[in-house]
Amino acid sequence: MFVFLAGALAFSLHSPNALAKDPFANFGNTGLDRKPGASTPSPFQRNAPAAPVVAPGGTAGIALSKEWAGNVAQSAGGQSMKIDDIRKLLAGYGTAEADLASHPEVTIYEGPSAAGGSCRIAYLMPLANAERLLGLRLGTGGRAVVPGFPDGLFLKTYDVKLGIYNRLTLLLDSANQVVALQLKAENVNWYPPSPPFSKQPGDWHVVDYLNVVNKGQPRLAIDTSVNDLRSKGGYLVINTTGGPRPADGIVLKPAANSPKQNATLYLPVPLVKLILFCVERQAAK
Repeated sequence: MFVFLAGALAFSLHSPNALAKDPFANFGNTGLDRKPGASTPSPFQRNAPAAPVVAPGGTAGIALSKEWAGNVAQSAGGQSMKIDDIRKLLAGYGTAEADLASHPEVTIYEGPSAAGGSCRIAYLMPLANAERLLGLRLGTGGRAVVPGFPDGLFLKTYDVKLGIYNRLTLLLDSANQVVALQLKAENVNWYPPSPPFSKQPGDWHVVDYLNVVNKGQPRLAIDTSVNDLRSKGGYLVINTTGGPRPADGIVLKPAANSPKQNATLYLPVPLVKLILFCVERQAAK
């Protein structure tokens, strides 16, 4: 079963300002055409094959800097609001733990690939394997300076065409192993269905956790929702977009007075534990 992505290939790429209660209704024979709860929705027009391609993950554990937890304040650049956001967001989905094990059974992403078909990206999969399965080429990267995340991580970003998404970012450890994945759509706000996503109430500041993008002005609103897949694959899917969420349900449209972008972050449980461990250490200082 393929899950979680926020996107609509046939909708609103041709009409980005269109408003519809259900932009997925005519996709045909996907989870989005079924009743809520019957299947986790897929945002892609093309059906995924029943058996995704699987490659092994890393086995040596996550590779971070020597002072990976102690450097969280320095890495955050003093951006306390962003650290508060990630702490509040993840508090109900894990416990603080210095879990550095490999966990090859944990999934980061399972779904359509830019190469066609579908793939599964496991926690700590080598970068070369992930790029091949996802059909990625010519990425650009650099050190990750992400508030609340452990130190010693790197970002690599690619141009893609996956539903509404035009950017894919891999979060890597110091050994070029994948620890998280994010899809991003520019000039789009998308509000995923509930269920399976659960809207997270609050005055959020961050619209893109990996690239550290916040709302910029206090009057702007961020809509945040989570698809909890810990029991099915050991990961969370976190959707952040401009808000507020419309009362009439699923909408794919740039909202007024809000950031015009959509980020869907795939966060595995081991990384959730490490983040909570880091922010707990930060709060104790």
